[in-house]
Amino acid sequence: MKKEGYVMCEKCEGRKNPKESKGAAMKSVIRKQRMDLSILFLEVLIESTSIFLVRVCVLLQYLMWVSLDLKKKKDLNLFVCFWVEYAAMEDKQLGVMRVHVKRGINLAIRDSTTSDPYVVVTLANQKVKTRVINSNCNPVWDEQLALTIKDVTDPIRMTVYDKDRFSGDDKMGDAEIDMRPFLEAHQMELDFQKLPNGCAIKRIRPGRTNCLAEESSITWSNGKIIQDMILRLRNVECGELEIMLELADGPGCKGLGREGSKKTSWMQTKQLD
Repeated sequence: MKKEGYVMCEKCEGRKNPKESKGAAMKSVIRKQRMDLSILFLEVLIESTSIFLVRVCVLLQYLMWVSLDLKKKKDLNLFVCFWVEYAAMEDKQLGVMRVHVKRGINLAIRDSTTSDPYVVVTLANQKVKTRVINSNCNPVWDEQLALTIKDVTDPIRMTVYDKDRFSGDDKMGDAEIDMRPFLEAHQMELDFQKLPNGCAIKRIRPGRTNCLAEESSITWSNGKIIQDMILRLRNVECGELEIMLELADGPGCKGLGREGSKKTSWMQTKQLD
């Protein structure tokens, strides 16, 4: 016999309040609408290259998800997966720039008769450095440092310091590198594999807009494109750095349109002169 105000549940044949049943149905409809909106956000983010838009959509998605019943394991798993996917999307990299710091030439003296130099290399918010070489103004580091590329317009900054034990490290000059000419060389319509080893693809002359001490060549060497350069340090009385650039694809990187791959929209197709 059914009591007034209750209906029989079809699954468990128990008693269920009509008001609770109606509330659960409404909650299910709201959840479905929010899931549909989540899919819309996902489509927008996939097509977007703007980090600002990504962050706005993530915030809206978060505000929407916190109103759901996260006590349910299924909802909680979806919520966690959402954050993992968008964290990966926001950190998507274009490639890895390897900076081979070879040596310093006639670096400034910051101690009594010599210096203890090391080099700090920065790209956007990344910072790496070489080891310290004691008592040498012509140090040979011969070290490879790796930096991930997220924006091709960001310059690579190199700063030389003198290591001090009892005070702050003294600055020994700095220089900037524009990556774009080097990356443009990877976009040229050439069959690189047919080029002779050591072939110069492009030459860059020193000028007011760069820190080159002499002409720099971008060459095809041992199956890869490299750029050797000697940089004249700024904001110091003397000193130069000899380095080499090399581009590599890291795991999960989008790529920059290297030879044989799809060209990116940020640079036009280059022809060999």
